[in-house]
Amino acid sequence: MNAIKTLIEMDQAIPKTILIVGDGITDVYIHGRLEDSCQEGCQKFIEEERRTVPGGAANAARSLDNWHTRAIFLGSTGLAGPVKIRFMARDSEGREWCAFRHDDDRVTFDLSLARKESMYALMKLPRRPNAVLLSDYDKGMLTPEFVKDVVDVCRGLDIPCVADVKREPEVYNGCILKGNAAWSHKHEINLLTESLVLTFGADVPTVAGRSINADHLPSVQCVNHVGSGDCFAAHLTLALAHGFLLSDAAAIAHSAGRMYVQFPHNRPPRPEEIAEDMGGNE
Repeated sequence: MNAIKTLIEMDQAIPKTILIVGDGITDVYIHGRLEDSCQEGCQKFIEEERRTVPGGAANAARSLDNWHTRAIFLGSTGLAGPVKIRFMARDSEGREWCAFRHDDDRVTFDLSLARKESMYALMKLPRRPNAVLLSDYDKGMLTPEFVKDVVDVCRGLDIPCVADVKREPEVYNGCILKGNAAWSHKHEINLLTESLVLTFGADVPTVAGRSINADHLPSVQCVNHVGSGDCFAAHLTLALAHGFLLSDAAAIAHSAGRMYVQFPHNRPPRPEEIAEDMGGNE
């Protein structure tokens, strides 16, 4: 029996609790079309449809909506937190691309209170969490001191702490690191670190510098890559919460990400879809 089938059975039999802490973002997709220059001399965007969905750490939690395991997001979204607005233009043949993005990174809620609530939840949940994911967009929630506090508690509870990293690796000492190629090129890191998982877009990820066994998976059509890293990190944490090896967890997360990018608006993948994608690994 392969890893994903085992995970599905374990998730159904004994659902886990995962705490996802970090920077919540609101993703706004405005779909429309570009027309010739208006009287002000700029291109005109005609809005046709608008979708608002959770982003950042909130999207990581949402990525696990189709599992029995409970993902608890601690943070804030909406008008209290950062908002990313993407203007998605369509051409005459229906192809779509991001024509413009507007970011409002203002945070109007009390971050120090949010950190206190997170620590209280980590230590006082009726069912203690089985894993923690730190989803970092460098918006102020995850200070180095707070990360250290969370790692210390996770060590005391003997549960894995995964960090979806954006800053220097030293900030996340004690975590299982999930980074991408851009992050690894920006920072001086040891690729052979046993607790390091790196993603490379459509290519297979590496664990401690070694590619996982998924080279033969067919290519997929990418409809929306925004938030695919959140989905990967969430499924990596899900598998680790159930006791899987890091390499097996990364393989499951890779197929989850492959399913995620085939649908618009941050749509969470279904376990059976991930299993079907991994069928070639049998």
